[in-house]
Amino acid sequence: MTELSFWTHPAETAVRSSNSDEYVITVLDPPLPASTAELPAHDRERARAFAEAFPTVDAVLEELSPLPASEALYAETLSDLDLIAVGCWGNVTCISDPALATYDAGMTPVLQEVTALHERYPKALIVGSASPDFGETHTEDVICLPGGLTLFAAGFPAYPTPWDVDGDPHALLKALDIDPAELTDEEREDLQLDEAPHVTNWGMLGGLVLDRCGRRYRPGLEWSVFRVRHTEDYTSVMEEMWMWTAY
Repeated sequence: MTELSFWTHPAETAVRSSNSDEYVITVLDPPLPASTAELPAHDRERARAFAEAFPTVDAVLEELSPLPASEALYAETLSDLDLIAVGCWGNVTCISDPALATYDAGMTPVLQEVTALHERYPKALIVGSASPDFGETHTEDVICLPGGLTLFAAGFPAYPTPWDVDGDPHALLKALDIDPAELTDEEREDLQLDEAPHVTNWGMLGGLVLDRCGRRYRPGLEWSVFRVRHTEDYTSVMEEMWMWTAY
């Protein structure tokens, strides 16, 4: 542990990660479905305030140069796990935080933080997804509607069990006036909503919901990058999860 973090290993320690890792929560403020107009420029001040209030973060230590919204953060060392990205484009707010990719001891950080955000933004549509690859890919996906209707799914796509699923995807689509009959053949093939949980692409479902409701990125958008100190609890689990193949 140092004054900058709660890590118990050196910041340069290598971690297990891959280019396929994902850990993002997106908040869409009303009205929904939103206009198809292009999203406005990034609001850096609002992004910093959002980062400072996010429950996984103990403190924001530094703001780095912004990145194109199309670029994702990639972790190679423990120090890289201190980086989060936040984008605020009009009614769309998005945060990418590796703390969301922890599932040790039955943790469900995406569900936990989406639930906390719903309390702060009860009229917003909130979609969260994490799919870290620590030798086997584990996914956790949450879609929470303004009225509280929630779909949660977590498990290993390579295995039919164990899976934890709560909620009805068809009820969720109906609540958003999304007609499954209007999905493309490719979308229906990938979603497989009536099949076993490990066959369904829950992350794609969340992306489809966001895109249908107004999250349409355009070239030139940026998001802020912050170096943070994660909370001690999250740091402890992150260190165990991201380093287990290195030791």
